[in-house]
Amino acid sequence: MAASNSEQRNGGAVSGNAGAARAANRLPDMEPALRICLLGPFELRRAGGTVQIPKKAQGLLSFLAVNGGQHASRDALSTLLWGNSGTEQARQSLRQCLAALRAALGAEAVCLASDGATLALTPSGAIGVDAHDFMANCNTQSLPDLERAAALFRDAFLAGMHIPVEPFERWLAIERQRFESMRLDLLQRLATAQAAAGHHDKAVTACRQLVSLDPLREEGHRQLMTLLATAGNRGGALLQYEQCVELLKDELGIDPDPETARLAEAIRLGTLEKRAPAGAPVVALPGAPDVRPAKFAEVAGPELPDKPSIAVLPFVNLSGNAAQDYFVRGLVEDITVALGREKWLFVIASPSAFMAGDADPDTRMVGAKLGVHYVLKGSVRIEADQVLFVVQLIDALRGTHVWSGRFQDQMDNIFALQGRLTTKVAAAIAPALMSMEVERALRKPTSSLTAFDLYLRALPRFRLSLQDNEEALALLTEAIELDPSYAAAHAMLARCYQFQLMFGWRLRGDPGFARGVRHCHEAASAGRSDSEALWMAGLALVHLAGEHDFSQALIERSLSLNPNSANAWTASCLIHSYLGNTDTAIDHFQKAQRLNPLDLSQHLHWNTLAWAYLGAGRYEEAAVAAEKTLSIQPDYLPGLRLSALTCGLLGRTDQARAHAAKLLAKQPNSTIAWMRAFLSVPLQRNTNALEKYLEGARLAGVPEGS
Repeated sequence: MAASNSEQRNGGAVSGNAGAARAANRLPDMEPALRICLLGPFELRRAGGTVQIPKKAQGLLSFLAVNGGQHASRDALSTLLWGNSGTEQARQSLRQCLAALRAALGAEAVCLASDGATLALTPSGAIGVDAHDFMANCNTQSLPDLERAAALFRDAFLAGMHIPVEPFERWLAIERQRFESMRLDLLQRLATAQAAAGHHDKAVTACRQLVSLDPLREEGHRQLMTLLATAGNRGGALLQYEQCVELLKDELGIDPDPETARLAEAIRLGTLEKRAPAGAPVVALPGAPDVRPAKFAEVAGPELPDKPSIAVLPFVNLSGNAAQDYFVRGLVEDITVALGREKWLFVIASPSAFMAGDADPDTRMVGAKLGVHYVLKGSVRIEADQVLFVVQLIDALRGTHVWSGRFQDQMDNIFALQGRLTTKVAAAIAPALMSMEVERALRKPTSSLTAFDLYLRALPRFRLSLQDNEEALALLTEAIELDPSYAAAHAMLARCYQFQLMFGWRLRGDPGFARGVRHCHEAASAGRSDSEALWMAGLALVHLAGEHDFSQALIERSLSLNPNSANAWTASCLIHSYLGNTDTAIDHFQKAQRLNPLDLSQHLHWNTLAWAYLGAGRYEEAAVAAEKTLSIQPDYLPGLRLSALTCGLLGRTDQARAHAAKLLAKQPNSTIAWMRAFLSVPLQRNTNALEKYLEGARLAGVPEGS
């Protein structure tokens, strides 16, 4: 589960949300001449049949269609689909692919807009995209619209498509997960709406599909049981309950929630009250308050803390060998400790979580007793030399399924295995929780915002534009006024100034940067045990003031507190790159990649790697890393700078000048003089790298400036 904001990019262009948001709220009455079908196996349909195009052309058209109207650079598209080829070979392959695609599109090829450097599929009545139609219809409360949206799904997003190129596979995995999540939420809402309209058979069909696609979503089983029972099919409802019991026992080694058991008992006794409407949704609507249902609100337990809270309940040992209990318990304790290193997260200690989890199987009751918003439960199965680990994240306020994951590993050294599994789980859960909390804070009424809410609201803004950055500064200033010891807010405020400097929004010497330095030191002082605050403060400080020793010490302390922080490893990579410690920098980049390989901020990771190679004089590898940066986010200014200068140093004059031209179009003050002023501080201990940087920029045609 990753953070949602307008900056995030997938595979070289903005997320498909942007393209679909421009789709009409109502679908056109006239069927388009050409239809691109992505919700299932790829199909390009024209009246009278389907149009056959090569696999890479399918991938290219799919990418452009999802991001409808958004321009992606040709370099980004080349890397997306031919990332394992040389750059010039990839561009030639893209040209050939485009020629085949234009021939297949025929008259509709005019919708492929190109300015020579970028490509886009422009919105047009002549071409329809099922993914856009789906999103336009599923974002309404109208039953006919919801039914139209559900009918568009033939299978998983681009089912069966496989293009063995890492950037494309990453983009496809993210989009597949995004559309599957929307599909599941749609089915639950559709079943509710159909039941309310008296269409019980249709509601049951939708609910069966939901349970089939996400069998661990227990509220889906309850909804289906209720629908069957209220339609008079008590036997079918009880059979569904038995299937739910068996599934949860096999997968997680647990019994159903008490609410599910009570529902089954009411159905068995014939005392189930008629619902209105039957199968009412259990998923919270946007803006729903974070409060417990009345029957749990009276439980004698602590109130929710003012930050996200979680308890890791005892996992079930499904190996059939009680001797493995110590391993399972140790794993749970290690996950608890790993999550506890995230200072923005309130984590219940293992002894209390174990007692509450053993005493009551109802996750909402456990959440009420412990005073937490989320609970994590799971199972471990050991067979021969393999370990299968299934975890499920539950919203304890509402008793709803949030996220589940499966992890498999080799059963070798028991302590090494425990460490690997702990790292994988903690690295997956923390970003998912942060993303959900950002969305929650953005929906919350402004009259009831806490310091943490204000911090979360600033996160999507600080790197988008100067205006957004200043809005983030105002939010963080307010957060610090509410809580002067809030270390992460101090550090993020300093990062706002770091990005003003890095993107050329303010020039070095601006008095605001001195404020940024002060807040770095405030973060370091207030956040000695806050891993997130420490790496942010360290990274901002090296850019704003060049305090290398202190910056490095802060980041090293951050990693000692939380070795599962991919962001801290990336920050360490950049610090060591500036210092010329290439091998260490590359090692730390690889650690970040292992921890968070699908991070939507991957462009930052690859850009730091490009710096590491540049400092070592490994210009070819630096150029490849810089190109990967731009394949993920084509307009990222630091990536454009590094691509321009590395191509310049390699004698690739045309490519260098193209990157430099794009850079200057987006940041006109990005001259040699500006680069020297910006980089002389972080590179003060590595002047050779600075001069090589400037030499490459000159070769790329960057003007001297003043």
